[in-house]
Amino acid sequence: MVKCNICPRECNIIRSEKRGYCNSNNKIKIARAALHFWEEPCISGNKGSGAVFFCGCNLKCAYCQNIKISRGDFGKYISEDELFDIFFDLKKQGANN
Repeated sequence: MVKCNICPRECNIIRSEKRGYCNSNNKIKIARAALHFWEEPCISGNKGSGAVFFCGCNLKCAYCQNIKISRGDFGKYISEDELFDIFFDLKKQGANN
């Protein structure tokens, strides 16, 4: 069993059995995947960034602008293969990064 130490909190939870501080399990959960044009131009360029908004953020920043996505029970579970396909689909759409 692999204990989770991804973030500085090092809660040592076995995510396939129990949820840790971030309330995430061992599955990939995303809220949105699309070309994203609303960052600084040097980042998103003229074709947009290939953005994947993951759920289960462990930072819990006071001024989070994506709180419904990052902390709420929002989004859908996907497989590793689906995530791979999403990344390459964004690339095919012309994502600058």
